[in-house]
Amino acid sequence: MNRWAALAPLVLLAALVVVGVVRLTDDDPAPKTFASPERMAPDVSAPGLAGGDVSMSAFGGRPVLVNFWATWCTPCKAEHPLLLAMKAEGAEILGVLHKDQPDLARRLLVEDGDPFEAVALDPTGDISMAFGISGVPETFLINAEGRIVKSLRGPLDPGKAEEFLEAWRREGGRSAP
Repeated sequence: MNRWAALAPLVLLAALVVVGVVRLTDDDPAPKTFASPERMAPDVSAPGLAGGDVSMSAFGGRPVLVNFWATWCTPCKAEHPLLLAMKAEGAEILGVLHKDQPDLARRLLVEDGDPFEAVALDPTGDISMAFGISGVPETFLINAEGRIVKSLRGPLDPGKAEEFLEAWRREGGRSAP
């Protein structure tokens, strides 16, 4: 009887390993949670950097890129010229200022250029949590139906920026004349 009691933890561990391997190699698609790449975008509304409110529903019927950023974020500063170039191509970009000071953001956008149609303020991280971000920068493409169809955790590089522009165009975005 003692021998079986000693083997019980090993049998339990083996069972957990089997369940883990099956779940990781299963072809069943992941549930549509915040961690899945395609899902409905949260319909959030927040105070805007320029005053008034900024809402996801204001972009209804057309694709929009959503970029989470902060002035204290070095990778955000590195991707800033790419966002400006994407805007020059006609992309509509909604910025979400993640846990940062509005005055610093205003100054940065005046000095370095403003790639955003609007900037929503997210001082508490509530919008960030609704989107399921893990840090800044992160970028999402939301199609005309309000679905997140592409996302990137981390900074844009020239290749990723082009991928987002191509996807934005496929979703019905119009390039600048």
